[in-house]
Amino acid sequence: MKGVEATPEEQERLATGNNNGSLDCKLPTPQQPGPRSAFHSTRVFMLVFLSGWVLQGMFLTYFVSVTTTVEKLFKVESKTTGTLLAATEIGQICTALFLTYLAGRGHRPRWIACMMLVLAVGVIGCVVPHVLYGTRLMDVHLISHRGGVAPVCSSDGNSTLITCDEAHAKSRATQSSITAVVIPWLFICLLVVGVGQTGIATLGIPYVDDNVGSRQSPLYMAITIGIRVIGPALGFLLGALCTRVYVDPLVDPGYEFSDPRWVGAWWLGMVFIAGFIVILSALMFFFPRQIKQSPIPLHPKKNKERKGQFFKDFFATIKRQLTNDILMWRTASSVLHLMPISGVYSFLPKYLEKQFRLPTHDANLVSGLGGILVMGLGIITSGVVILKLVPTARQVAAWTAATAAIYSAGMVVLMFVSCPEESFRALSATDVANLSCSSECHCFGAPYSPVCGQDSFTYQSPCQAGCLNSTQLDNSTWLYYNCSCVDARLQGDKAFKTVERYELDAPDDFAASGFAVSGECGGACNQIYAFIAIFAAVMFVHASGEVGAVLLIIRCTDKHDKAMAMGVIQFAIGVFGNVPCPIVFGAAVDAACRLRDAACGLLGACASYDSDSLRHFYLGLSAGLMFLAFIMDMLVWSRAGRIDMNPADRAPDRDQLPSDTPL
Repeated sequence: MKGVEATPEEQERLATGNNNGSLDCKLPTPQQPGPRSAFHSTRVFMLVFLSGWVLQGMFLTYFVSVTTTVEKLFKVESKTTGTLLAATEIGQICTALFLTYLAGRGHRPRWIACMMLVLAVGVIGCVVPHVLYGTRLMDVHLISHRGGVAPVCSSDGNSTLITCDEAHAKSRATQSSITAVVIPWLFICLLVVGVGQTGIATLGIPYVDDNVGSRQSPLYMAITIGIRVIGPALGFLLGALCTRVYVDPLVDPGYEFSDPRWVGAWWLGMVFIAGFIVILSALMFFFPRQIKQSPIPLHPKKNKERKGQFFKDFFATIKRQLTNDILMWRTASSVLHLMPISGVYSFLPKYLEKQFRLPTHDANLVSGLGGILVMGLGIITSGVVILKLVPTARQVAAWTAATAAIYSAGMVVLMFVSCPEESFRALSATDVANLSCSSECHCFGAPYSPVCGQDSFTYQSPCQAGCLNSTQLDNSTWLYYNCSCVDARLQGDKAFKTVERYELDAPDDFAASGFAVSGECGGACNQIYAFIAIFAAVMFVHASGEVGAVLLIIRCTDKHDKAMAMGVIQFAIGVFGNVPCPIVFGAAVDAACRLRDAACGLLGACASYDSDSLRHFYLGLSAGLMFLAFIMDMLVWSRAGRIDMNPADRAPDRDQLPSDTPL
């Protein structure tokens, strides 16, 4: 009966003085006053946590998928949308270090729940511009893209389709004033989104690692990172669905999504994402501070003393991270790994639209299914392989370096996969000025309304083709004839197939002088299938190094600094990677623009890209950055021998808590 007489204080003092685990079976008793709820389960936490992480990834790629619509509606450049995408990373930078330090030593599930609510507020904020200005913006958009016939040749120069009349000028002024308000507002909302998403990744992964054994950790990391990849894929799919819904779902515009006047419901998916995030945040509040019961609880006096030394401990922790050479090289590698991936996916739908002439929804489907889902498969596969083979740290680091080299080589190969260049009759200002056949048509200021002539040349407008007359074939297709610049002796494939599709016999009044049909001459391109196959293979290989890279970060730091190490990585990726990355890649995409739409003297979004320059700038930049990542990975490999990938396999030190043992 003497054992019963010992007080809890004596048990704790004995446990602290003699860390031999003899009282482990008694110490958890005060922490289990009643039956454990469903929220005391790692599997339930994984379900809620991964659902939130999936929704976070969904929003980011969903916003990417609607950037083309945003650029069309607000008349902005890719650099502007790239800056908006960078706002989420700036939000992470502002909070990553302090949040991971505070929350990493606090009640992490509750911190994650609060950050989910912040994320939901930012997402809902992005919908506000549509609620306040949606109708006015659509009125402006439809005025600048008037339905019906495009501007034809006007010898007197009084065509209302070309002249910047009072209605056009007023609409452009309205659009400019709205854009001046909406773009800063979206930047602030995405900043808030960045603050909210910081807590999910940087706190969730260490929480999972602390509550499973180090043997099971690779599998859990693979599931965590692999399922998270589903979010971006679903974001592209949701974007493909919403862009096929009209911006006002209750209105039938009378034309299809292929019409230049079409604007998809860019805001609709955000409402769906925000609603589910709020539900998940409510569930996250119910999880305990720690699911796995530690043999020896933290001493309350020690925690109280640490509160008074916040800044001293914070900077001491930062110093430990900065003096960890493996962590610093791994941080540089993470930045250079994420930059090309983030940059490619930020503008992948636009690249597919312009390079392979895919509709917006098809480009989003390819981005989601052909790339991101394959990445998820690669991540989960690598986790299973690590679990079964139990490689050393040097082997893991070597494979990470190999994936970077393969990715870089793959991007170089993809630079040679493209569709034939669009053949414009006259594109540059010099060529347009020298086009004498339509010099008397007063086409200056005409909006970009491309037509395909029977000579297989694309003209910027029927006016530039010298067309005098037109007839409507359907809601979005027009036939223009008596075109002085079109060679009537030629029989272009698209123009004549369009005439045959509508069962029209080429009448003498337009066949003799040349005719053209709505749209560019470039058709479907089978090279897209080769691009998807190579791109998917490259992404699978690169993703297979993600689990090992995360494990190297977690294993090269002290147990109590895991969350802080993730915060350092997140901070560095934000400052040096994801903030400049969309801006740099956006500038690279803009550099390939050869024709921008214009109305009333104001430039709009890019109307046509030089496909060769776009491939070289876009894919070449990604390949170069990943090659730098390969160099950093080799430096990590040279030092990885000091990392123990399975700390649970060795006997615990006297000063170390045995908290990594499997469940």
